[in-house]
Amino acid sequence: MALRDNDNSPAAATGSAIKLTGIGAYDPPPGDNDEHDAEAPEATDGNESTSWVSSEYRSNLSDLKEGVGLVLDAQREVEPKTITLTSNTPGFTAEIRAGAGPTGPFEQPVSASQTVQQRTTFELNDASARYFVVWITEIPAGTRAEINEVTAR
Repeated sequence: MALRDNDNSPAAATGSAIKLTGIGAYDPPPGDNDEHDAEAPEATDGNESTSWVSSEYRSNLSDLKEGVGLVLDAQREVEPKTITLTSNTPGFTAEIRAGAGPTGPFEQPVSASQTVQQRTTFELNDASARYFVVWITEIPAGTRAEINEVTAR
């Protein structure tokens, strides 16, 4: 990754990996703030056999709330071109959002919404931020979202 003049400037992705760290879950009201925060680092540990999982929902997630997400920290402002997810539970719908801090708000979508497959790449729209969230807007009834790995370039 190429850096600009100093470490306080955004890093531009030039095809090289950008290190992201899973730091928690984002579960705004009416959420109960219980979306397995302690598992967040497992989605960025380089091991696809570990994962972060959402709660299981008896109804479709969209019937209950706007969404829930996995919070990612790049340690400094970066400009990734893509974020790729791997998942053992394809079928949930997500988008990538950028945020001002680790607790949000994460109101700015920086990718299109997609139905997640086993491997899904989100193309980002000029996203420059330190914090990102994999914002999950739909989980089918009786299931949960599992994110095994998240990578950025």
